[in-house]
Amino acid sequence: MKKLSLASVVFYSAIILLNFLTDAYAASSADYAIPSVIATTELNAVEDADAILSSAKFKRDLQSFATKLAKNEVVQQTMFNKIALLSLRDELAEISNNIKRQGNTLEFSHYQFFHQVRRSLNNNNLSQKHFSSEAEKLIRQKFVKLNDKEFVQMVLALGWSVSNAKNYVYNLYKQVKGKTVLSKNEMINIAVNTQLYYVLDAIIPISSTIIKQEQTRRFIIQPDVLVKLKNGIELSTTIVRSRSQREANATALQFTIYADESAHIKTAMNAAAHGYIGMVANSRGKRSSKNEIVPWEHEGEDAAQLINWITKQIWSNGTVVMYGGSYNGFTQWATTKFMPKGLKAIAPYVAANLITGLPYENNIALTGNFEWPLFVTNNKTVDNTIYNDWQRTNNITNELYTSGRPIVDIDKIAKKPSPWLQKWLEHPEDDSYYQSMVPHKEDYQRINIPVLSITGYFEGGQISALNYLHEHYKYNKKANHTLLIGPYNHWSAQNKPRSHHSNYELDPVALEKDTEQLVLEWFDHILYGKPLPKLLQNKVNYQLMGGNEWRFADSLQALNQQSLSFFIQGTKANEDQNYVMTKNKAFLENQYIEQTVDMADRDEQRNQAPWPVIKQSIDKQGGIQIETPVFKQDMELTGSITGFFDIATNKKDVDIGFNFYEITAEGEVFHLNNYRSRASYADDMSKRRLLVPNEKRRVPIVNARFTSKLVKKGSKIALVLNVNKNVDAQVNLGTGKPVNHEHISESGEPLKLKWFLSSQINLPLKPNQIKIGRESESL
Repeated sequence: MKKLSLASVVFYSAIILLNFLTDAYAASSADYAIPSVIATTELNAVEDADAILSSAKFKRDLQSFATKLAKNEVVQQTMFNKIALLSLRDELAEISNNIKRQGNTLEFSHYQFFHQVRRSLNNNNLSQKHFSSEAEKLIRQKFVKLNDKEFVQMVLALGWSVSNAKNYVYNLYKQVKGKTVLSKNEMINIAVNTQLYYVLDAIIPISSTIIKQEQTRRFIIQPDVLVKLKNGIELSTTIVRSRSQREANATALQFTIYADESAHIKTAMNAAAHGYIGMVANSRGKRSSKNEIVPWEHEGEDAAQLINWITKQIWSNGTVVMYGGSYNGFTQWATTKFMPKGLKAIAPYVAANLITGLPYENNIALTGNFEWPLFVTNNKTVDNTIYNDWQRTNNITNELYTSGRPIVDIDKIAKKPSPWLQKWLEHPEDDSYYQSMVPHKEDYQRINIPVLSITGYFEGGQISALNYLHEHYKYNKKANHTLLIGPYNHWSAQNKPRSHHSNYELDPVALEKDTEQLVLEWFDHILYGKPLPKLLQNKVNYQLMGGNEWRFADSLQALNQQSLSFFIQGTKANEDQNYVMTKNKAFLENQYIEQTVDMADRDEQRNQAPWPVIKQSIDKQGGIQIETPVFKQDMELTGSITGFFDIATNKKDVDIGFNFYEITAEGEVFHLNNYRSRASYADDMSKRRLLVPNEKRRVPIVNARFTSKLVKKGSKIALVLNVNKNVDAQVNLGTGKPVNHEHISESGEPLKLKWFLSSQINLPLKPNQIKIGRESESL
């Protein structure tokens, strides 16, 4: 389970999965009887989980399960899982040792407080009253010793939601109910998240009370200041200043639709602890604003007027910087379309954009987070009931896929009309509707303030973040735009990363990034000439996975120019039914490899991103696997795949894609990223150009995701070429009609897709940096 943080709500995946982590894994897969209390308890509402959570036998069973796990089975877990299992085993010393080794000593403070209280009471007399009294004493003693920055860091570390923890375990129990036996992975997942709930339920209510008292002592907090703009719009804002502040100061602003007063106070308090006026403003219509809620469309205009208001306040020195992630990254770019005078720098991380993220990726409408419009518009804050039932959400997207209904019917299947979603589905290309929201072409010429973009290799919306950067440099020769990118997903790119992404353990140096701390230090550098954060040494700062180091480059363009071009060598597969690609251009360029795909067959899925990241084999999903020869030396893979596919099909359109892998010398498979693109929009996202059936068309590879990894000697790179046909996105039937309205009944004859050998795939590969004196080896 992950910590709740509305300031960093993931826009690119189901939001309930933002707050919790389910990637438990273990070495063996022995079966376990489902806990009897789960099997016998009716689970119709979240409150029904109380009967399970209050069961003394259930607690003992989980403790017994964790205790009987072999030490190596605990050690190999993610840090998140490992700490919870050690907690169940009551091994405080091991908890402390693991936390020290990771270096983030605050992240698991809830566990440390929980077990320190137990130790001080000698694990005896643990009544609620005695535990609460001792916990209050211990936490107060801890907080008194902290300065303001340390205090806020502790507040953020303890920013967990007990109610979300209960909701999460309720869904876990509901998922396994009906089974007679559980796998070890399922048992670990239940044990970890149940223990987390017990710890949070014991600690968070106590710490929250103390935090409220302590933050009032340290800061001047105005939780809901209603600002009336010149255009008549009202914005609800949270403003926090340090009580030690004596002079007017710069304002650090986040502008968000995710209205949550307690979360806003923490965000603004962190900025205030770093010497800024901390401010979080909500979109029109949220909290105390009486206006209609309008996502996306007016954020830039409203934020620009708000900045003009800020610069006139007595506590402001006329300088404003903006920061924040996802939707809050979008609002920064929207603001730069108007470039208010007081705005001096922006730091968008995983910045969203409707046409290059969700609901569209390369003009393909995605099903992920289709309920988001209701989440943010149903009430004055956010509607947390929207994501309460995972199974229901999954059932809806599955029904859309298997039934073959058009994506415009998804809210009908959900039985929840979504006018905003329907409005976006009316705009399937990069038209004036989207261009009016954020800078477009020449608008970037006016953006001469410093920009720091942050994103991740595993970040669903990476395309949006990098598209802003590409456009900024394309249209503004004076652009001052820095990028930091590493092995992060949508959540960890915005926060301090955890030890693992899926079953990939991050390099230790990748854990050094604390996004908000880094951004505030960068603002100090921009405004006051203080030292640059150590991770920002050039315009592009990237973490080489597997190399345990950060590397630096002048530009993304320079990195992508360091590539090797590959070509498929023949139409006959090898004994493994794979095809070889080498640096030699194929002689018979009009030869091709053909796929036949029944678009009406919904028992199969193609081009779906695999999970977990590391596996022992590739599931081709009916695709065509092409692979390089084995590398004779260590290679650095850094950048995005470019090039083109020459294709022909018997339809008027097709959504193509690939999964991109490293295959190690030991046969282990590392999934690097996934690609999908609509052929008819590959040349121009704003104008559809249909294919001529059975006529060869050159389709450029556009907006492929950036990654960086050390590819060891003996490894090879593989791509699995495919048609994009899966539950995660709409299915393009190739009729040439608007895809958002295509129905499975229009599938017609099976799709025949030819991949010509004249296709060129540029892999961003170069020999890895080597020590002076060592001779370079050939590829």
